[in-house]
This record gives sequence, C-alpha cells and structure tokens, in this order.
Amino acid sequence: SCSSCQQSSPRNWCQDCFGSDMWCDTCCVSAHAHLPFHHIQTWNEQFFEKSNLLTNHLILDLYHYPDDCPSIVDVKTQMMWNLDISNEEHDVNQPSEPSASTNTSGSRSSLVIISSTGIFHQSIRWCHCTKSPAQYTQLLLCAKLFPASFKNLKTAFTCEVLNHFQVDALECKTVAMNFMSKICSGKLSELSDDISALIMQCRIAIRSYFEAGVIHDRPDISIDGRLALFCPACLQIDINIPPETEWKLEDRLLYRPQLVVDGNMKLVHLVMKHPSDDVSLSDGELFMVRHPAYVNHLKSRCNNHRAQNNGNLHRKHLDSTGKGACACARHGAFVPHCVVDFQKGERQINMDYSICQALKWVSGHDHALVIYDICCQWSIHFQECVAQLEFLELWDSLKITGAVRKWHLTAHIPECFAKFTLNFIEGAGQVKGEILETLWSGMDEVAGLAQAMSTAYHQEVLDEYMSDSNWQKIIQMGRNLYFIHYYIALTPSQADSLCGKWS
Repeated sequence: SCSSCQQSSPRNWCQDCFGSDMWCDTCCVSAHAHLPFHHIQTWNEQFFEKSNLLTNHLILDLYHYPDDCPSIVDVKTQMMWNLDISNEEHDVNQPSEPSASTNTSGSRSSLVIISSTGIFHQSIRWCHCTKSPAQYTQLLLCAKLFPASFKNLKTAFTCEVLNHFQVDALECKTVAMNFMSKICSGKLSELSDDISALIMQCRIAIRSYFEAGVIHDRPDISIDGRLALFCPACLQIDINIPPETEWKLEDRLLYRPQLVVDGNMKLVHLVMKHPSDDVSLSDGELFMVRHPAYVNHLKSRCNNHRAQNNGNLHRKHLDSTGKGACACARHGAFVPHCVVDFQKGERQINMDYSICQALKWVSGHDHALVIYDICCQWSIHFQECVAQLEFLELWDSLKITGAVRKWHLTAHIPECFAKFTLNFIEGAGQVKGEILETLWSGMDEVAGLAQAMSTAYHQEVLDEYMSDSNWQKIIQMGRNLYFIHYYIALTPSQADSLCGKWS
C-alpha cells in the first residue's frame, strides 16, 4: 500500500528522495509540494519509467504568506495539483487542463526551470493583488528562482544551480556551455528548447546573478571598483590606521603602502566579430578599469612611452595581448580598479594607468613603495608623463620609492642592484616582490576558457576570479596567524611583552 495514506496501491517512487517509499499519485504530488524538482518514476506493470506527474499536476503558487491571497481561489496549500488523479488508470503522462480557478488570462504561466537536478517545465500561478510586485520579483522572493530576463518571463534558474555553477567555475574552471551540458546530460532528445538558447540564457542569468553585489566603499564617497573586496590588512587611512595628522615620525615608513606591479601575457582576448552587440554589466565596478576612460587615456599617449615586450605585436586576431595589474606586496591581494588590457605587449602607458588607479585606493599617504621589474626605466619619466597626460592623476605631495623584484633583479646590470634592491630600502621589511607571480599562476588556468568570450563577459569572468582570490586571502588570514602562533608557541603573556617592546 501507499507509504503515506496506507490505502491506495503505490506505483510511484522518487529517484532523488532519501529512502525507498512508494506513493500513489495523490500522495506523491503532496509529498513533493516543496520538492518540485525531483524525478518521479512510475511502474508500468513491467518496469519503472519516467513520469511527468509533477510537471502536469503540480502548480507553483506565488501567493501571499501567511495571509491568503484573494487573487487565488480554492487553494489550500502553497504548491498543489488541481485535478482528480486518484484513478489509477489515469495516464499521468498526458498534460492536464487548467481548472476554472486558473483559467483567468495572465494568471498562470508555463516556465522552463533549470535546477541542479535537471530541466523542468513547470506551471506558475502568479499573484494578481493590487499591491503585488512584478512577476520577476515574485519569482525571486517567493520561489527563490532567478529569471533569465525581466520581461516576458520564459526561463528561470534556481539559486542553488547558480551557486553550484559558481563553485564549479571557480574550483574546476567550468564554462557555462559545459555546465549546461552536464545538467542536460542524456536528455537532449527530450528537450523541445534549443540547447544553444538555454546556454545563452544561462550566461545572461549567471552574469546578472553574480554582479548583484554589495557596495564595499564608503557611502559618502563614490569610487571606481566599489564592488571589489580589497585586502583588509593593508594600511588604509580612517579604516585601520589613524589620520596622517596623528602619526608619529617613525610611523611614516610603517604605514607606507607597498604595491607590486606586473603583467600577464597569457590572459589574451580574441577580437569580437560583432562588438556592437556587447553589453557590460559591471564596467569599472570591480578590478578591471573603466573602459571608456582607459581608451581615452591610450589615445593621449606620451611620446616617451615605449613597448617593453613586443612578443604579441603582430597578433592581429587579438584585441588584448595580456593584462597588467597591481597587488599589495605584503599580502598578495589584487588592488581594485587597476587591471588593464595590453594592446601591443606590456607598455609603460598601460602600466602607468594601472599604477595611478591603484594609488587612488591608498589615497592620503604621502609616500608609497612601488615594486616593478623594470622600475629602473619606468621611474625615469613617470612623474613627467603624469604631469603631461590628462587621464593620469597623482596628488602633488606623494613621494614614490621604486624597487625591482628580487628574483628579476638578477637579470639587471650590477648598477641597478644598489639603487633598486629591496634589501637596502628603509622600511621595506622582508618583502621579495614576487607575490603577484603566484596570483598569475592561478589566473593562467582561466586564460583558455575566457579568451573567446565577449569583451564584457571576459572582463566579468576575470573580475570574478580575482574577487575569489581576494576572498580566499581574507578568510585564510586568521587561520595563518593561528598556525604561526601555534608553531612558535606564542602565549598571550609573551605576546603582551613583545607588544610592549614594539610600542
């Protein structure tokens, strides 16, 4: 007998539910009222076959909770089926006709819903109260479904499957096409929708879902890169260090920001066939610089800038031959709004813009340490070009100390060692300046899957991976400090005595 009502003959079981319960049609639908994206199989007197029981008889009602919605009549449960299917001879694979209560024009829709368990065609009954929100808002708030579009809703994704894709993308470097192929595995012949259209809708939903973030900058100051997570341990005035007027003389070198600069020639991007169709959702809001301002800067280039790496000069099929970025030299976190595209290799005109944008994030300091592998050439005309070019800005009181990364310094002439080694720079500490190379090694795995994307999507994917890199740094800082204290057996009393000596 049925596992639920103990009366009717059971013939349905669920592949996704725990256990081996068997239900009749009525109890099976009731048991999956809050589990609509499970796979049901029905016994056909010979074997279990796939059943459309939930697709045909389960309706997702988006009415008010806990108050009954006056726009829906005769509904006792949030998700229910509205036909009498107690007759075991009824063919559950035949679609049901809408009842009188759902026959109102516009009150019921059929949506394609993508879940981590597969693709489902589900009936949705909307709320039509006078104060009811828009349909896409009802999906988000009542059903936790993210719509692929906000007009003429046809497709939606569960928040679970979008979070699942984010983990796959960040940890396994999975692209949307491969992820959707996995969701649709073995069911392509059953889909009436074009798989390429579903992949396109998946990309749009993923971009919209993950660009809806929290602004991390101060509410009274609007800055570029405000959706990005920056290193919380880096010294930032009015955040983790006092204003400059309260500094002691010996604190100036201690509070000095340290930036490491480098380029990556593997993060290339192919020329788009139809660039006019490209739409950006987060231009300049994370780590990639704002595109229009950067293009204007490139058009007003200084004559003193010369290419330092022309390895990609003749690759005309690329609109970006690499990326340049800045990171904090102490902790290895990408600086927001400083990642630039290369057009003809790593030129100083590109890196100048990146460095100026990075220094804006440590504004208020009168001294900064910039570590660059060609600092001996870059530092000669940097201040001159900043004064000449319209789109490069630095405050007049800023003093920049240049240095060359330790491993790269061995390739320089002997005269560079005494001038640019970190060993001789006061206040630099034990910094080698090569930490950005470790960050690039993780980004190199993304180069292949991102090079053929649209320009906007390419930038958003890199922003997502850089944001995850900074997030991993943030959550592991406390753990690393714990292990440091554990291995050196630092007790609270010892720590207090050491802090007394430092102060």
